Amino acid sequence: MIRTPGLGHIILVLMLLATFLRQQPVEWHTRVWAPELLPPPRGRRYYNPRRNRERWLRRLAQRERRRPQAKHRQRRRRRDPGGGIQPLSYPPPAGVLKVKTPESTKASQAEGMTPFPPPEPPDPLADLRDQRGWIDQVPEQKLWALLVRLRWPHGPCCPHCGEDDPKYLKLIDPDYHSGLGRWRCRVCAEAGDPGEGGTFTPLTGTIWEGMRVDIRTLWLIVGRFVEGKASVETAKEAGVHRHTTDRHFRLLRAAIYQARSEEPIALGPEHIVEGDEVYIVAGLKGRAGGLELHRAPRRRGLKQRGRGTWDSDKVPVFGLLRRNGETRLFVLRNVRTKTIRPIVKQMVLQGARVYTDSYCIYHFLNEEGYQHATVNHSAGEYARGEVHCNTMECTWSWLRQMVRTYRGVSKVYLPLYVAQFEFFYNRRHQNTWNRTLDVLHIALQMDGKALRECVEGSQLAEVCPVAG
Repeated sequence: MIRTPGLGHIILVLMLLATFLRQQPVEWHTRVWAPELLPPPRGRRYYNPRRNRERWLRRLAQRERRRPQAKHRQRRRRRDPGGGIQPLSYPPPAGVLKVKTPESTKASQAEGMTPFPPPEPPDPLADLRDQRGWIDQVPEQKLWALLVRLRWPHGPCCPHCGEDDPKYLKLIDPDYHSGLGRWRCRVCAEAGDPGEGGTFTPLTGTIWEGMRVDIRTLWLIVGRFVEGKASVETAKEAGVHRHTTDRHFRLLRAAIYQARSEEPIALGPEHIVEGDEVYIVAGLKGRAGGLELHRAPRRRGLKQRGRGTWDSDKVPVFGLLRRNGETRLFVLRNVRTKTIRPIVKQMVLQGARVYTDSYCIYHFLNEEGYQHATVNHSAGEYARGEVHCNTMECTWSWLRQMVRTYRGVSKVYLPLYVAQFEFFYNRRHQNTWNRTLDVLHIALQMDGKALRECVEGSQLAEVCPVAG
């Protein structure tokens, strides 16, 4: 009689078989790869939510850039009065003519569907919107007449010999250059002028002699310069190249710098003058002023502690301000007593009240005969009655804001920007129109040939010396 194995025997046989297989080599049923060839285990070891979000945003931005952009007018039409964005309604497929009636429109609105928007009517002011503002509404003859009057406030004058007697000057072509006009000087003509026979225009000898922009664009560029706009923004609005507006801006700054006043701002004890210094971060950019870089071209401002100097790319600017009056700003090479002493003695006469902080460079003021008083900023003192220099320090915040508009200024041209700020600060109580007239009047009175040679030859570093 054959007995069948029980459950206990079967379990025992399986355990013995497992022990035998565990002791045998496993090469016959699997293959072991070298550890360096195995892929790294996947897990959350390198999980970085911030990096993942940045990657997703970059991919979303790439998809948005590849998608064709809708016009501004279409985007505005998609928005409802409440500020939300309506769902788009696409036209029917080609070959299907869909006539909309009031009944179908009401039915579609009742069903919650967005009706197909009707065609937008033409803009009746499209021709005005394509223009550049009020400047395109003024006739060219009127703009030329204003420019001629600014050039010659007391009547025509020959730029070659200086003759202003009307009997020796004759207008020979009033329609020259669409209203600019052309004159002939009989003195220069009889003297055998080898040039153009003694003829001249109001732009002869100015910074705009031989300019190629029209009169409307010129007025627009000067207006934006007075408003403190950047050259790139002005070029887009005027419809010219950025280098054109940059050249005009630099010519205007050079003219303002040459015409800056050297008269004293304080004459006696009745005047109160505040003095202070500030440090503007400005380095060498490219080959500005014809100077070569002595450092890496992509290196930013030199991060040095302490008082700024010209060599540390933290250029000091010294300012004198008469309360309820004008200010004078000077770009310095260093902040020392021997540097600012001649400036103070020229701009402030002896006996005037001068208020500064407790910096040691101002200790000479008592010895020079000034009524000098200081405030100690390190001790938390910023005003003691009328003794303070807060007005001058407030002016520095406006200067930094003006320089920040131009996204970095070369220290070679920093005196030009400081002169521009000083010019408009002293006329801060005037409106934009009067400041525009002052800029044009000064630019038309300067020696245009010398300024053009400096600007075009990149030699403004010689025209703008730095004190010290």
